[in-house]
This record gives sequence, C-alpha cells and structure tokens, in this order.
Amino acid sequence: MDCKRMFRYMFNIGKNELLIYKILLRKKMRVEELGKILGKDRSTVQRSLKRLMNCGMVKRERKLLDGGGFYYVYSSIPINDLKKWLNNCIEEWYREMKEAIKNLEDIIS
Repeated sequence: MDCKRMFRYMFNIGKNELLIYKILLRKKMRVEELGKILGKDRSTVQRSLKRLMNCGMVKRERKLLDGGGFYYVYSSIPINDLKKWLNNCIEEWYREMKEAIKNLEDIIS
C-alpha cells in the first residue's frame, strides 16, 4: 500500500490535505494565504485544516492583533514527528486487530 492510500484509509486524509501539510512544512500560514496558493475557498481550506489538526499533523497558533482581535496561523509538525506518530498508530491498530482475531468467535457467535 502506498502512503497516499494509507492516509486516505486510516485517517481520511486526501491529496488536498497532504498538499497543505507539505506547504505548511516550509512556512506558517493563515487560511487566506493557503486558499490563494491552492485556489480553494476558505471553507474548503478550513475543513482540510480541521482534518489535519484532528489527527495531529498540523498545529494552530493564535496571534493577537494590535488593535484587538486575533487570527490563527497553521504549521505542520516536523516530518520525523509524523513518522513516529504514524508508526505508533500502525502498532496500535495491529494490536487491536490481533485482539479482535483472538475474540473472533465471540464477535461472530
């Protein structure tokens, strides 16, 4: 299985999310900046960022404006941290599947 398929099946992460992750590895950005680069509207970018944040691939940082208010900037976790996280997810999934197989009779009966 290639990595793109693994992201899709295990984490519901598609090509737009992977592209955003890649862009944010290089530079922190706001939603509007990402939208311009990707040619996507704000809501589409926000949905993708939410998926990435839910699985821990992207972090959000709140910045205060001088006149009051705030905005968010997003950044990707380093690739080595992502690798560790993915390995942990795969190991946990493997343990859960092994346990499910042990209890297959209970599930099917």
